[in-house]
Amino acid sequence: MDFRVVISDPKSGKAYQVEAKDAAANKFLGRKIGDVIEGDVVGMPGYSIEITGGSDREGFPLRRDLPGSKRRKILIAGGTGYHPSEKGKRKRKTVHGRDISADVGQINAKIKERGAKSVEELLGAAPAE
Repeated sequence: MDFRVVISDPKSGKAYQVEAKDAAANKFLGRKIGDVIEGDVVGMPGYSIEITGGSDREGFPLRRDLPGSKRRKILIAGGTGYHPSEKGKRKRKTVHGRDISADVGQINAKIKERGAKSVEELLGAAPAE
């Protein structure tokens, strides 16, 4: 099991893509959107990152206000997973719960606290597209 972790740097506006495999991936299991974890997991010692979202292996988005780690069809009026074309419009959409489980494919995160080395040194000069 492995996750693709997209780390955003709010200071520079760049995003970096990292693969979290095996032992590192296990540190994400059971966490949820909004949790802050140490950056050692993704090769950023001294940093801390906050989980901001993600999607499961089939592309359904993780929704912050939906507890659990399963996919559900819920009636939503906006936010993650649905952006209505008119005000007040609602729709039943399939979204994934906020807890990270083995069926999550991508995790989005942002840098919360910085370490000694720069992000460019740790993650390379090539940001994610």
